[in-house]
Amino acid sequence: ARDEELWRLSCVKVWGHSIGTLDAQDAENSIVYYSWRDMFIRRERVNFSGCYISKTTYLRMGENSFQDQFYRPVQLVEYYRYIRFMPDGKVLMMTSADEPSQGVTKIRNVHNIRPDVLRGRYRLFGDTVTLVLQKSSQSRATIGHVRQRRGSVMPLDEDSNATQFLIELRIGHSPKRRCAQLVWSHYTLVQKRNKVDTSSEFDLTDAKYPSLWFSPVKSYHLDADAPLV
Repeated sequence: ARDEELWRLSCVKVWGHSIGTLDAQDAENSIVYYSWRDMFIRRERVNFSGCYISKTTYLRMGENSFQDQFYRPVQLVEYYRYIRFMPDGKVLMMTSADEPSQGVTKIRNVHNIRPDVLRGRYRLFGDTVTLVLQKSSQSRATIGHVRQRRGSVMPLDEDSNATQFLIELRIGHSPKRRCAQLVWSHYTLVQKRNKVDTSSEFDLTDAKYPSLWFSPVKSYHLDADAPLV
């Protein structure tokens, strides 16, 4: 279990092409890893054996009553955001009103994704994870002909009209688990219409985009513990 080659393969599986080398020093944090095992234990990464979940709650004003113009109802809206990472570089994100006990089951089967789930790929850069997502409502025939540019973090859709979501999250820790928190740092919507890109940035307030916290999901272990090679 202390064999360095096993730990090197584990690091490659987590960080891929951005793994770097052991003798390279993190200039920003002045961190040096003395072995591949040391890197796997101390370096920021995402957890595969579960799901990152956040809960958003806000009040929405309803319409005035026809019988009493001074009465206007207030609705309490609650919804959850789910992000699931996989060892092969894929990522799923879903926004739903379902409680976590039901919500995690909707992104359990990675081969049969619901239309309301965003799918894409992610890359790790230090303590930042970058996601590039798009809607999964494409037909299977279209998905089968998706091309991928060398070095790209996201399969390229041949459709000239597409919508992509570019997200950056900072990895944080909880007192009981490392890399258990994801904090929003950047969120951009890019719409492509007739080969013209239009981007819009989201206002990342704590109320609308609270931090996501990792929660283990037993049914995800099969994909998370897949063989290294």
